[in-house]
Order: sequence, then structure tokens, then C-alpha cells
Amino acid sequence: MEEAVEGVAAQAGLRSVWHGRASTLLENRVPVDTTIVVVALASVFVLASQSASSVATYLLSVACLSGAGRWRALWFDRGFLLVVALLVYIPLTSFWSQIWDGRDALGQATRSILVLAFVVAVAEGVQVDWFRRWMTLVLATVGAVAALAAAVIFFSESPEDGRLNGLGQLDTHVAAAFVYAVAAVCGLAWLATDGRERGSAKWWIAGCIAVLVVAVILTGSRNAIACLVIAAGCVAVVNRVSTVLHFALWVVSLAAALIATLVLAYCFLPGADTFILPRGDSFRPGIWSDYAGRISAGGLWLGLGVLTRDPIEVAGFPVLHPHGLFLSVTYQGGLLALGLMLAVIGTSVRTLLAHYHEPEAKLGLALFALALPGYLLDGHELVDKIGWTWLLFWLPVGIGLGLRNRSVLDDARRFGVRFQHP
Repeated sequence: MEEAVEGVAAQAGLRSVWHGRASTLLENRVPVDTTIVVVALASVFVLASQSASSVATYLLSVACLSGAGRWRALWFDRGFLLVVALLVYIPLTSFWSQIWDGRDALGQATRSILVLAFVVAVAEGVQVDWFRRWMTLVLATVGAVAALAAAVIFFSESPEDGRLNGLGQLDTHVAAAFVYAVAAVCGLAWLATDGRERGSAKWWIAGCIAVLVVAVILTGSRNAIACLVIAAGCVAVVNRVSTVLHFALWVVSLAAALIATLVLAYCFLPGADTFILPRGDSFRPGIWSDYAGRISAGGLWLGLGVLTRDPIEVAGFPVLHPHGLFLSVTYQGGLLALGLMLAVIGTSVRTLLAHYHEPEAKLGLALFALALPGYLLDGHELVDKIGWTWLLFWLPVGIGLGLRNRSVLDDARRFGVRFQHP
């Protein structure tokens, strides 16, 4: 009898310990989630498998969704509801795709959940004092190390096309160029905001930025190079100009001056045409007109479905996607999906401008300055497992969401001092 009583007491003790640890983990969910976010984003630079990087995002989803009651204030936020609508609608288009595949449809829904958890985690992470500072520092550092390794391989192997590929998932020139550009922007943002207080560390980050810029140039992606110039100019302007109006005028002027310089050089400077566009127009006009025709004929309002794979041939070369994220979203979900995407962008940019003097807002504006013009010519998957779209698009969306809800996410904000990093 006594043994039975002792056994029951022991089980009760174990349950108490388990519930206590689970309660502690849930209580500390926000700093845990933000740490997972930083680790997951950094893994994009070095892990060869997208599925390997996704392991952290699955953990993030479990941690984030288990504390859904803690961020219920977001359920009434217009920007958050737009994000949810977009993430629900894209996988919903699976039902009218050319070929129905239950497994692929489930995969699309899972990706939407992963993205949603990431956006929420970033929104909560904005409230934590160390999140932005350490995220930019880690991404600049890890990105530079990965870019340096890729450059060593590039110079040792001398690829036939003369263009640098990244490591791991960054095995295409365009993906490598834009992800390295994101890391460079993070380094610039860190220097502008934290560099003056960090002594010798600023020289390390300056060296990382130099490596990253060289890597972007070696990829040969003219789109990424031009967008990096705009984003770098955005970082410089947003940290020196005090009003939103002057910021907008400076950024628009910078973009216009860059475009005008490229056009004039292309038209009038001998040899500049092959330097600016060494591969010509890369068949973009033919690709866009073909996909636009398919959208107009079969899916103008609701799209052709996210699972529709309808590759085309242009000048004898196979083309697997529209080569432009905005056109790709329209192809998948029609004008409805494009409208939702533009609404998410508009709401996020408006929020970032409303919090113009916050360092997180400055970082978000710089990332959008890099991404939005770049997506006119590249990109094809808005809702995907962790990758370059998370860095370029969903990260600034999450930052905007966090800034807009800073006064109501008290559960996250309270960690600002308690978990302050050195």
C-alpha cells in the first residue's frame, strides 16, 4: 500500500515538474522564438538543404502557435488580417490548378502556416531590445563568411559562365545575389544604428559589407546590383534625413538618377550596353508576354492555381516561371492575389513610414527598397519554405506588423530589459 502511495506521489511529482517546465518554456516563448528566427535566417546562407533550414521553422511554428493566446491582439489588426487572407488564398488556389495533387496542396498549406508563424515571431521580436541588433549583426557576419567561401570556390574553379554561385540553397546566381545583398543591408543598418557604440566591431562589420558587395558583383546579377545601390542609398538617407517627405524625395531622386544614368550610358556610351546588360534582356519581354497571355486567357481574376506548372519555351530555352514575383503571384492567384499582396505591401510601408525614427522601421524600409524593385524582374514563390523571400519580403512585413502593434503586445515587450544581451 505504501509503495502504491509512493508511486502515485512520484508520478504526481513528475507531472508537476513537466508542467512547470512547459509553463516556463511558454512563459519565455518570445525570446526563444526570436532566437529561432535569427538561427533560421542565418542557416539559409550555409545549409545545403531547404528542408534542413525548415526544421527550425517547424519548431518556431509549434512554439508560436502554442502561445496564440498571447498574441491575440493581432487578430484584430487590419494588416495581420491581410497577411492571413493572402496566406490562406494562395494555397486555396490549389483546388483549381491544372493538376490536383493532395500532397502538394497540403505542402502549400503547411508553407503558409510556417510563413504566418515567422511573421508573428518577427512582430513579437520587434519588442525585444536585442532582436534587431543581433539579427543584423549575425546575418552580416554569417553572410560574409558564406560569401567569402563562395568567392574562394569561384576563383579556384573559374566557372565557364564567369558568375558566382552561393553555397547551399543559394546555388543560383540571382538567389545568391539578393541574399548577400540582404546581409550587406543588415550590416549597413547595424553600422548606422549601433556601430558608433561598438568600437572595433564596426571595422569587422565594414569588412563584412565589403566582402558581401564584392560577392554580389561577382554573381553578375545586374538587377541585384542596382537594387543594392538603391537600398544602400536608402540606409544612408533614412539615417540622415529627419522627415518622411524628405526621405521619400531623396529615395525617389536616387532611383530616378540611377535609372537615368543607366539608360543614358546604355544608349550613348560605347560598350556600355554589353557591360550593363551582358546577356541582353534575358528574354524577359517574351517570357512576360507569354505568361500575361495565359493569365488573361484562363485566370485573370482568380489565377491558374499555385500547383499549375506550365513551362514555356522562349527562343528554344525552357522557362519554368514568369521571372518576376508580381507576375508570378498574378499567375497563381489572379488579380485578387496581386491585390492582396499590394495591400500587404502598402500597409507595411505606411506603418514603417509612420514609425520612421525607429531603427526597426529604417531596416524594414531598406529591405523593401532592395526587394520591391528587384521583384519586378526576379522571384517566383511568395509562399514557400524558408529562403530568400522570407528575408526580402516577409521579414519587413513582420517588422511593420510589430511596430504597428507595439502598444498591445505587452507579453513580448516585457522581455526588452529582462533578456537584454550584452
